[in-house]
Amino acid sequence: MPVAIVTGSQTCIPEEVVERYDIVVLPYSLNIDDRTYRDGIDISPEDFYRLLPNMDNLVHTSAVTPGVFMDAFKKVSPQVDGILVITIASGMSTAYNNALMAADAFEKVPIKVLDSRTAAMAQGFVAIEAAKAAKEGASLDQCYKIAEAAADRVELFAYICTFEYLKKSGHVNAVKALAANALSIKPVFRFKEGDAVLAAKKRSTVKAREFIAEQAERFYKKNGAIKLSVFHAAAAAEADDLLEKIRERIDLDDDILYTEFTPVMGCHTGPGVVGAAFL
Repeated sequence: MPVAIVTGSQTCIPEEVVERYDIVVLPYSLNIDDRTYRDGIDISPEDFYRLLPNMDNLVHTSAVTPGVFMDAFKKVSPQVDGILVITIASGMSTAYNNALMAADAFEKVPIKVLDSRTAAMAQGFVAIEAAKAAKEGASLDQCYKIAEAAADRVELFAYICTFEYLKKSGHVNAVKALAANALSIKPVFRFKEGDAVLAAKKRSTVKAREFIAEQAERFYKKNGAIKLSVFHAAAAAEADDLLEKIRERIDLDDDILYTEFTPVMGCHTGPGVVGAAFL
């Protein structure tokens, strides 16, 4: 019997990939004006980014709870020999600890929990690699090792267009290091080892996209191969341009994952985010 791969909605994995590899995606929650929405289920990215600039109150997010993890474990356990949970970086969310809590209380099948130390489609790649292995009959221990290795190799770079939402969320420490006139630049962040660090300061989004494309090229030359995802938050044209800039530098196949930031990620960054993850 197979291994179930469980992860969170903030991975932004395209639905067709979720279905292809039978990945169990659990939704985070967004609390907007006293109403709770399940990320990726009750509100679409398009609707969320259209409404976000006009929201008077801060959007609050809630990680997947131990109870939601437990319900998922109960649902999938009759069909599997083991469960691997892959969470967002533990420093960014309580999801990792919540998954551990649920796993410790569940006895029907063995469960392992991996802190991916990353987020968004970088975490998505970790989950996809594990799910591919599970599809091919890998054991729970083997899936864990494959996911762990992917987490070590994956990279994510992205730029933001506004500091408003990051300042409100307090999730990115690098914002504190930016100069007082930071609104005149476009910061590019690298997400690695559980934190977002400032990788570059660019004077325009075009220069920011060029920098990210250069990082993809550097990664490609070092590793000899690349799996790519380009993502955005209400900035499809800019994401298209980034993909073109990467294509100019790298000979890519057509298996590129093109995704939009889910609301639970976008509420912390605001619209205009563009980036790439590569493995």
